[in-house]
Amino acid sequence: MEETNPARFGIILKTENFAECVKFYRDVLSLGVWYQKPDLLCFHFGAESYLMVERGGVGSSQRKGSEANPVVLRFDVPDVDRAAERIAGLGVDVEVLRFEWGTIAIFSDPDGNPCEFKNADDPYFELP
Repeated sequence: MEETNPARFGIILKTENFAECVKFYRDVLSLGVWYQKPDLLCFHFGAESYLMVERGGVGSSQRKGSEANPVVLRFDVPDVDRAAERIAGLGVDVEVLRFEWGTIAIFSDPDGNPCEFKNADDPYFELP
């Protein structure tokens, strides 16, 4: 069986509140812009990945549960507490949770899409 070897991986996020979501990922989470076209903006999302924010989704004023959105955008960061404090200072509602398997901070984008920070030094994963 022939393998599929993609050049990079991407996530396409359909949004209702396009301008607010673009501002959130660019200005709050500090993702670098890769390129922009009408009705979409593509961010660098890790070493060889991208997050494409497009129009056409359904927003929610609250964090979407898994029945509405079974995907969580996770950002591995060196210091979860520091990252959480930074976005809280920018007005984002964020909660830090500690588990035996690691620390996360949960929050959502302006469309209610679930996001998390995760401690990047997690011993279960090898970092590149």
